[in-house]
Amino acid sequence: MRNGLMLVLAAALTACGSQPSPQPTPTATAPRETGYIAKVLALPPRQINGVLYRAIDDAKQKCQGIAGVERQKPRNGKPVWAVRCLEGSAWLVALGDDGMAEVTGIPAQPSG
Repeated sequence: MRNGLMLVLAAALTACGSQPSPQPTPTATAPRETGYIAKVLALPPRQINGVLYRAIDDAKQKCQGIAGVERQKPRNGKPVWAVRCLEGSAWLVALGDDGMAEVTGIPAQPSG
């Protein structure tokens, strides 16, 4: 009995002085390319309009429907479209390969 108690005490003392085992550190991973942009660019124009409308709607911006779309120069490697909506609002929509869209307003142009 006494030997058993000594073993338990020795094990407890050994555990107190031991260093915790190192835990793996999480590392940041680069966003995985999904091919989303290539899939969107392969769509017919009416379906691209649907993708752009959905991006504007998901961003909770005003757009009753798409009146016109014009492809712009890419920004930061993302394709960009200028979208004019039926009620007159205008938006720039940039699509990322992760499926996320950036929607920003286009200032109104004075008619003249």
